[in-house]
Amino acid sequence: MHISSRKFGFFGVCLILLTLALPSMAQNRTVKGKVTDDKGQPIVGASIVIQSVDSKGKAYTTKTDKRGTYVYMGIAAGDYNVVARAPGFQPNYRPVRPTISNENIADLELKPGEDYKLPFELSAQELEQLKKEYEKAKKREAISAEIQAIFDAGLKLSQEGKYQEAIDEFKKALEKDPEQAPILGNMADAYSKLDKNTEALEIYQKAIAANPNDATLYTNMGVVLSKLGKAAESQEAFKKAAALNPGSSAQNFYNIGATLVNNGKTAEAADAFKQAIAADANFAEAYYQLGMCLSGNTDTMGDAIKSLEKYIQIGKKPDQIEVAKQIISALQQSVKKK
Repeated sequence: MHISSRKFGFFGVCLILLTLALPSMAQNRTVKGKVTDDKGQPIVGASIVIQSVDSKGKAYTTKTDKRGTYVYMGIAAGDYNVVARAPGFQPNYRPVRPTISNENIADLELKPGEDYKLPFELSAQELEQLKKEYEKAKKREAISAEIQAIFDAGLKLSQEGKYQEAIDEFKKALEKDPEQAPILGNMADAYSKLDKNTEALEIYQKAIAANPNDATLYTNMGVVLSKLGKAAESQEAFKKAAALNPGSSAQNFYNIGATLVNNGKTAEAADAFKQAIAADANFAEAYYQLGMCLSGNTDTMGDAIKSLEKYIQIGKKPDQIEVAKQIISALQQSVKKK
């Protein structure tokens, strides 16, 4: 009995030791992996977040080393999303359920782009907004073919000079989708062709609200504003168009000059035409208008002659070429008398 009692006591101690060891073993879960770009090259210093799916769970953070690899040990049991981020790349993630017995590998590839929130990182409000935008996009997709057919009919009528009929078609299209900037822009253009500039301005403003980065809308609105006598607003619209699309800046500076000429500000207009020429050295009309602006001042007659001579070389309008020749002749006579 004495010997039996001793054996039982030793077995009991072993059970206690095993029981005490279990919590430590349960924590020894490891997640590791490698983060590469779309060409398979390692990304150094990518941030790694091992985020518990449970909103009240833990999050573990680390970074990739010079080989693009990472290791994190001591992860509690549960479901996780392994998220990788790096400057200049879109984020990516992989779900994992780390275990003790298996090697838990979560390799991730990052594609070039901008950072954004992943679906499980969005708040309830953001998810609701995203849902609304998705439903709106799906609705647009469902009726896009019908809208396109109506829009095309409006464009055809506009090209035929049937502007009022075109406007009626554009209105039908806008009833189905009121935020289509191309439809609004073409509708505004049709109003402008009918010399209904107040209506055109209102529609251009709606088009710009729908697409504030379309330089053409600002250019066309600037023309309408000029027709309405709103010179300052017109110039601001042209400047905005030039800033949005530097490739069209020559035309917009020319438009600014034309607006200034119409308001009797020839000196300021000359500066605008010079900017147009700086943006496009072959802008014939800018040379012509610059020459006309400079011709009225005895101090700039020489420059006026040079500008008009350039227009004669590259100009396409025979009547203006003839006028330029006559003005050059008159200016040369004036210069001789000085």
